[in-house]
This record gives sequence, C-alpha cells and structure tokens, in this order.
Amino acid sequence: MIATNPSVYRKEFFEAGRLESVPVVDCHTHMDDIYDASTPIFRIDECMRLMESENVKSIWCAPHPDLFGASSVNGRIEEYMRRYPGRVFGYFGFNPNYAERYAAQMHKVLELPGYIGFKFLPVYHNTPLDSEKYAPALELADKHRLVVLSHTWGNTACSPKEAETLLKKYRNLQFIMGHSSPNELDGAIALARKYDNVYLDLCDIHRHSGIVEKMVNSVGSERVLFGTDMPWYDPNYCIGSVLCAHIGDGDRENIFYKNAGRMLGEISKER
Repeated sequence: MIATNPSVYRKEFFEAGRLESVPVVDCHTHMDDIYDASTPIFRIDECMRLMESENVKSIWCAPHPDLFGASSVNGRIEEYMRRYPGRVFGYFGFNPNYAERYAAQMHKVLELPGYIGFKFLPVYHNTPLDSEKYAPALELADKHRLVVLSHTWGNTACSPKEAETLLKKYRNLQFIMGHSSPNELDGAIALARKYDNVYLDLCDIHRHSGIVEKMVNSVGSERVLFGTDMPWYDPNYCIGSVLCAHIGDGDRENIFYKNAGRMLGEISKER
C-alpha cells in the first residue's frame, strides 16, 4: 500500500498514531446527547480531549439540543464558543417551524465572536430546503458571505434539486452540502461544478470506498471539506479515509484545513 500511496502524511499517521504536522478543522460536528440514541462520548469537554489527542485544532458545531430543543435558541453553542474561543466555531441552528422567533435573534450571528453562519435540518424539521421559511437566514448569509451548512440527502426534501432552487437566488453565501447528498452524490457534484459557492462535505459519506477520490477528481480538492459528525464518528476514522485515498498531499492539506481557513477569511461581519 505504501508503494501505491506514497503520502508523507499517511506514513506519519501510521507511525506516530496521529497526524502531527497538519492541523485538522472539522466543519461538521454536533456535541451533546440526543433523544433515542447513545454515543460513547458526547459532552463538550470529552470531545475537546479527543480533539487534542487526535490533533483536531477546531470544530464548526451545531449542538444537538440547539437543533432539536425548544427551551432556548442556540444557548449551547454560544456557551461553548465562550468557553473555547478559536477552537469552537458555531452554526446558528435555524428551525424554520419557528422562523419569526429565530429570525428575531439572528443578529447574534454578526455580533458574537465564533459564529460563522447557519445550520439547516430540512428533513428533521419537516420543511423542504427550498421553502421560503429559510429566507431570513439565507438573506443574512448572502449579504455577509456567511456559511450555510444544510443536511442534504438524495430523494428527500433536501436533495440537489431543492438545493439548486436556493443557489440560483443566493450566489454569495458559502453553501456546504452536508453529507453531500448520499444516493444523489452525482447531483451534489454537479452543483459544485456549476456554482462556485458550493462545497462538498465528507461527513458520513467518507466511509464509502472511492468517495474521496471521486470528489477530488470531479470538482477539485479546493471544494471538499473535512467533517465527522462528531460525536457520531471518531475523527481518526475520518482522517484515515482521507489519508488512505489516492490523492496528493496538497489535496489532503486543502481538505483538512486550507479550505476551511479560506472560507472563514471570506466571511464579512461589518456592522
């Protein structure tokens, strides 16, 4: 395998047990417990210790309670951004079923250090991705080039078809296709080729053989982001899928941290 995949980073990982020389930015994480499920670790402090041991420098996060709870609007992520500045960046979880309530607090995305954009869960919130209920968040994101991470999945209400409806209108926001629409990956790739503000996300889909190479060969490594769904996946498992893919180390650098850094640099939060 070494002969066919002569990666310096791959060699380092298997010899040292972790990737020492390249920082990793995880663009798709959640944290905390969730109904009807169990994960070995889920508390933020536990996850931060895991990140430290595996050289994950920072995460972009939408905690489960912020996405599914009703007691507060994004209270968990705001706490975590305060506790871990520069290591935890936040998605403002936007529930379209309570659009007015969430829109009334969206100003915090521009005001609180650490916020980078919005997280949508169309299927879980029973609202198609092309619904006008998302308009307040999309308009703010488009104005300030914020990041929008949306769950996408083939043959559902958040497939590439629904995604393209909003991409035709909002050309300035930075749109991450969460999970890259499994079952319709070719459609997600087509959108990334057509719209230069679309990024593919390795979260969950990385585990399928050949996916990393397919994305890099189709759209270029500059449009592929590293994501784990932590705490659902251990970062090392996902790191391994990138290290063992037949791509160049320059591509790995883009996926692990350079693309994320460029996206953060493009966010405009002028008052």
